[in-house]
Formats: sequence, C-alpha cells, structure tokens
Amino acid sequence: MAPLQEDLVIILRSQPFQERDRLVTFLTEGHGRLTGVAKGAIHSRRFGGSLDLFACSHMRWKETQGELVRIEEANTRRDFVELRSRLENLSAAGHFVDLCLRLTEDRHPSREVFLLLAHYLKLLEAAPATFEIVRSFEIKLLERLGWAPMLEQCVQCEKPFFGEELAPEESYVSLAVERGGFLCHDCSPSHTRHFPLASVLWMIQARETLIQHTPSLRFPLDPMLEAAAALQHFLRWHCPGLGNYGFRAHGMLETFLLEARQAPAPLVMPPPAAEPLPHEVLKES
Repeated sequence: MAPLQEDLVIILRSQPFQERDRLVTFLTEGHGRLTGVAKGAIHSRRFGGSLDLFACSHMRWKETQGELVRIEEANTRRDFVELRSRLENLSAAGHFVDLCLRLTEDRHPSREVFLLLAHYLKLLEAAPATFEIVRSFEIKLLERLGWAPMLEQCVQCEKPFFGEELAPEESYVSLAVERGGFLCHDCSPSHTRHFPLASVLWMIQARETLIQHTPSLRFPLDPMLEAAAALQHFLRWHCPGLGNYGFRAHGMLETFLLEARQAPAPLVMPPPAAEPLPHEVLKES
C-alpha cells in the first residue's frame, strides 16, 4: 500500500469528476504541482471548502498506478474569501492561479512559486488589485521560474538602456522574446513593434519592489499598458501549447483594472482578522 504524503497546498483548479468525485489540481509547497481525485467529494462534507479554488489547505494523498493521486484528507488553513469581495481582485487571483497552473511543471518542486502565490493571494485580501500589483506578480513569477527577461541592457550589443540622456528616437526598444529581453534602437529591426523605454523602467521597479509595498506603486497608465503587452509575450513564450489562445483571465482582468482605475476610490472597511498562514508562507520570498 502506498504511504500517505502530506503538504501545504493551494488549489489551482477544482472540477466535478464522474458523478460523485472531484478532480483537483494543486500547487504544493514541497512536491510541485499535482492533480488528484477526491472520492465522494461532491456529495460529502468531509472536505468542506478545502478543495475550493484559491484555498490554502493541508492535504494528505496517496500515489496510484496512474498519473493522478488519490486525495485522502484536506483541511482548510485559509480560504482567501475576502479577495472575492472585489471583481478585479477575484479576476486577478484567477489570473495568478492560471499562470501558475500553466507555467509550472507536473511534480517539479517549485516552493518559490508556491510562496509567491500565497503572498499575492494574501495581498489581494487587504488591497484592491491594480495594474502595478498584477505586473509585479507576472515579472516576479518569471523570475522565480528562471525566465526573468533582461531589462537593463540590450540583449544583442549589451548597451545599457539607462544612465545617460537619450535622443527621442532612442527612448524606444523592441521586443526579443526568443532572446529573453529587448533590443536597443540601433539593434532593432525596422519592422518590429517598439516599446517605450519607460515601460521597461516600470517593469524593473515592479520587479524590485517588495511584495508588501506593491499597493503603493502608481505608474503612468500608458507605459503600464505597454508593459502588460510585453510581459504577455514573455509569459506566452514559456507556456507550452498556448499558441494564440492567450491566458484565460487576462483580457477580462485588464478591463476590470482599467474600470477600477477610472472610477472614484470607494470607501472600503478593513477585512476581519483571519487565521494566518504558517510562518514560512508569510515571509517575503
């Protein structure tokens, strides 16, 4: 009989399976991304909300002869229910878990990604989602996965982008996704799409800002939208089989964020105190 394994997990996807079971994909702190079956979970209260999307749960499972594990037990540590109070926060959380679902490898340990996702779900309980928070997550995720784009210099001639006054025509760079960065004005082919250098600067600031400080970031809208487009190219490049489909939640999320930025800021009461995640999950990663 296979031994029980256990770990802290975040639910990335949860859906009905056959008549009474639930098929769950989850990101673990120490075992990577797994998919398993929870027998009788649809009509049983045994699992409670521990298998709901976004839930952080302590789970026990057994390996089977196939690719799926058998989920034996799960107990909710934090349900992140407060992030559902805002449409843009719910959409941002959906985008984050979709990225983690598509960009992580099955059974490949990815503790840094697990901690990053836990931090940002916790952040969305306390702060409204913004363009800056979403860009911060995207670029930090690429960094944790080892795919961080080169932002400080041209990937061809290695000329620094910053540090001296540039002529107006040199204040634009072009995307070189397959080379992991951007090309300067002199190295850019004439037919490629150009991005303002200001967008790259904001991407650097989003990458370098500590997670807990991201709600205070405020970037000009136009460069931020250009940064969003550039980051989508990098994310899509590393997502196998995505093609022209795009990330499921991204387009709707950008619309919600734009509407939220243009609307007057609502008066929001602070969320009630929640049971904290384990100490290791809450530390800055």
